[in-house]
Amino acid sequence: MTISMSAVLADRITAAFRPGPYQLPDGRTLDSYFDPYRLTADPLLLRETAAALAALLPLDTEVVAGPALAAIPLVTAVSLHTGLPAVYIRAAPKEHGTWRQIEGADLQGRPTVLIDDTARSGASLLRGARLLRIAGARVTTALCVLDRDAGATTLLTEHRMTLSALLTDPGSVR
Repeated sequence: MTISMSAVLADRITAAFRPGPYQLPDGRTLDSYFDPYRLTADPLLLRETAAALAALLPLDTEVVAGPALAAIPLVTAVSLHTGLPAVYIRAAPKEHGTWRQIEGADLQGRPTVLIDDTARSGASLLRGARLLRIAGARVTTALCVLDRDAGATTLLTEHRMTLSALLTDPGSVR
């Protein structure tokens, strides 16, 4: 596991791991599962994680964004820590009211950083970046708490994005 923050915080974050096996959407399994809700349900750990993520933000960042559901508390905490406005991405457009898929701050032309709890293949981060770009955001950076080191960095690089993570753990994928 690569640590890019204090060892104490890294140790606290790794407490959110649960022993596996955990089945991935593609049918493969992981030997352990990172439970982002264990992290975001702890106010002190969430505050410390938000500060660590905020330290990774590029200087020109104007908006922080993230997909529902697990990233919502992370994005909100980073927003509170930095004073930057936030944007939330729904899995699908709302079927009533605003009918929107993206809620929150104005994105037009603004440098926006996408934040999520975990990166594995990078497909969900890329999907979020595409939606934000369609809405007018300039997205070149994604941040996550845990990079499973399963292709996300490569995929995002192919789409003119960088990925930074607090922890990197390839785990065991079968």
